[in-house]
Amino acid sequence: MHQFESLKYSLAKAETELSSFEQWLTGIQFVGETEIVREIRTRQQMCGLLAATGGIRAPDLIKFELSLSGLFRTDLVLGNDQFRQFVLIEFEGAEEDSLFSNAGRTRQYRSWAHQLEHGFGQVIDWAWLKSDDPNTITLTNTFGGRIDYSAYLLICGRDSGMKDDLERRRFQHRRHKTTVIGVPIQTLTYDDMVKVMKNNLDTAKSFTAS
Repeated sequence: MHQFESLKYSLAKAETELSSFEQWLTGIQFVGETEIVREIRTRQQMCGLLAATGGIRAPDLIKFELSLSGLFRTDLVLGNDQFRQFVLIEFEGAEEDSLFSNAGRTRQYRSWAHQLEHGFGQVIDWAWLKSDDPNTITLTNTFGGRIDYSAYLLICGRDSGMKDDLERRRFQHRRHKTTVIGVPIQTLTYDDMVKVMKNNLDTAKSFTAS
């Protein structure tokens, strides 16, 4: 039996929750992982707006803190049960040094931050687990069956944590050009997350209206 909760998706509720989260995020500059994840967890309908970014159909399954084979843990998983599609999401902090750090910097540039690298490592482990034995009983029990499609999102940092154009260009390259076993790892700042949620909401509403 899978570990997911049912998600009865409501665009109206998702819009309300997204609006309140955007207002909250706008009112702060930098914030730690614990606090921002606490805000996200109170907004399940808003979370459903991330499903389209992972390339899956309207989500009907949701689970925070999903354990994978007793080895690893995901912060959030969204799924579509009928089509066996899942997007696994890792949240890191939204602090000033979540993306780049002065530790180990050269005169030319700052190093990638520990939080970003930690989140990336989590995604690599999830992908390895699925690739190593996709039909293991512990994995299929967790997901309630086979996984026909999976996607990975890593959300970390704020746009304002990038100090110059070099850092912004490095981050954009990492955001769009990184894959594991042929599957893209989409890396977003929390500002990006709000933007893609709003875009996904507008797209979903346009389909509903038509």
